[in-house]
Order: sequence, then structure tokens, then C-alpha cells
Amino acid sequence: MATSYFTAAPVQPASAEADAPVPFALTDTGERAAAAPSVQPGYRLVPVRVGRSTEPGTVAYVECPTWCTVSHIADRVFSLEDVNHQGASAALNLAADQSVNAPTEVYLSWWPAADADNPAARPCLAVDVDCEVAVYGRTAGLALADQIAAFGEDVRRLVETLPDDSLAAVPSQADEALRRVRNGGAA
Repeated sequence: MATSYFTAAPVQPASAEADAPVPFALTDTGERAAAAPSVQPGYRLVPVRVGRSTEPGTVAYVECPTWCTVSHIADRVFSLEDVNHQGASAALNLAADQSVNAPTEVYLSWWPAADADNPAARPCLAVDVDCEVAVYGRTAGLALADQIAAFGEDVRRLVETLPDDSLAAVPSQADEALRRVRNGGAA
């Protein structure tokens, strides 16, 4: 014969107190807090316009890092997966021909919908050289900054060996004599 480990207890009728409504009222502050989603520190909630450019689009709200300078409502995206964040850039133009205007730019960047193994799936440093973009995490970005600082020190060390510009502007006696000879004068 099977033994039952469960015993049935008689069902008790519910008391009238258990069915009474619980007094509850939201204050104005409480209603706003209940309606507003919480946003993690360092971020803000911003509107994003989503949809085809031929349509009015839909407005959605996303968390946006405080360093982001993109106007997500003005820069429409086709889908929420296309939302990216970009910070203010710093640029340096090393081209000898300044009309080329291909500066090296660095800025913070983040593509939240990128594949998890992509470094841009987390906030990163983007280095854009003539539309070729490399991304660096914090450690690699700091190493890059150290390399750039060392390069700057090398440039300074080399330039400091050049003669003073004020001396180069004054023609030497030999240059002056050559000019006189070329003009038909005496040395």
C-alpha cells in the first residue's frame, strides 16, 4: 500500500479583511517616477527617429551616453539596430598639401547593436584616417595615446636641432654677394 506524504487540510474561508482594498495613492512625484524609466548614470534618455526617409518615421527613446554629440532625432536611422553614438572629435592634419584635407580624427564611438566580439559593441576610441576607421578599447587607446605622445616628443627633439627661424630669414654675407654678382655688380 502506498504511503501519502501529503495531508489535506480543511480549506478555511477567506476573511473579510483579506478582501478589503489596500489604500494606495500616487503623489505627483510618484506618478512621474512610475512613468519615467530609470536611466543608468552617465547616460540620458533621448528620442531617435526610426524609419525610411520617405516616411515620417517613428520616434523611439534610447539610452545615450552623455559624451554623445549625435542628434538622434535629426539623423534618422532605418532601424534601432542602426543607432550609433559618437562623441566630439579631435583632428590633426599631417598632409603636406593642406588642400587634400584628410585629417586624422579621434572620437569616442559606440555601436550598441554590433556583434559582441566587435570592439565597437562597447564604447571605444575610433581613429579615422581618411575614412579608414580603427577602434580601440580603453587599454589599447591609452597605449595609442602614449605612442602619440612619444612621437610628439621625437618631433620636438628633431625640430629643436634646426636653426632659429629668425637667423634663417637674415641673408648671409655669401648670399648677399651672390645676389650682387648675379645682378652684374661686384662681390
